[in-house]
Amino acid sequence: MATPTQSIREIISSQPSAAAILRRFDIDVCTHAGETLDEACADLQLSVEQVLEKLEHDAAVSTGAEFADPNELSPSRLIQHIVRVHHRNVRQELPRLVELADTVAERYGERAPELRTVRSVATELHAEMVEHIRKEEQILFPYIAQVNEAPLLAFRPPQQCFSRVGQPVFMMVQEHERGKLLLADLRRLTSDFKPPVWACSTFVALYSGLRIFVDRFEEHIRLENEVLFPRAMQMEAELMQGGAR
Repeated sequence: MATPTQSIREIISSQPSAAAILRRFDIDVCTHAGETLDEACADLQLSVEQVLEKLEHDAAVSTGAEFADPNELSPSRLIQHIVRVHHRNVRQELPRLVELADTVAERYGERAPELRTVRSVATELHAEMVEHIRKEEQILFPYIAQVNEAPLLAFRPPQQCFSRVGQPVFMMVQEHERGKLLLADLRRLTSDFKPPVWACSTFVALYSGLRIFVDRFEEHIRLENEVLFPRAMQMEAELMQGGAR
């Protein structure tokens, strides 16, 4: 959690999305990098309490701080959490990271050529993951929720483009693996997300943001691969067995 006595650089290192929030308050994260939040706000005649409130809200929403044990949630509630927290993270964080990667590559690409590849991989990851979550939200998740909430309707046509839930699940798992490969490329290109000593605050925000995105993405796919998808296939199997009696 950000504090008034932390430097802008420290805040961004622990909460990369803070860079965008600070910019909304006209706090230049490079110019004020070495200043504490208190000092930066005093320079600009800002309310440090108001800035902290925005930073705290962003941290709570982005991490899904209210989330309970996934095994205690119904599949429908788990889907709501995945969409509200993890899909939101993909939609908000990846475009921000692509923008940062573009800025850093343009500024430091001659000094660190790998940054151009980082930009390319981040752009590819964004395109693939946005399409991935679109398919989950429009096709797979509604079906799983229907099996959970109204099972007798789940096998009615039309709009069913698969005969068993295992088919789209297999495709989504394969796409998860593709996303993990792209993130592994980013980890390698960035030396495990360690910025050089000469990196500016924007550079630091990019690497910190990528590191945190990887951690959250791993939790995202764990919830789907290990919790939601197995339960969906089990529900469908039980429903079909019941219908066969």
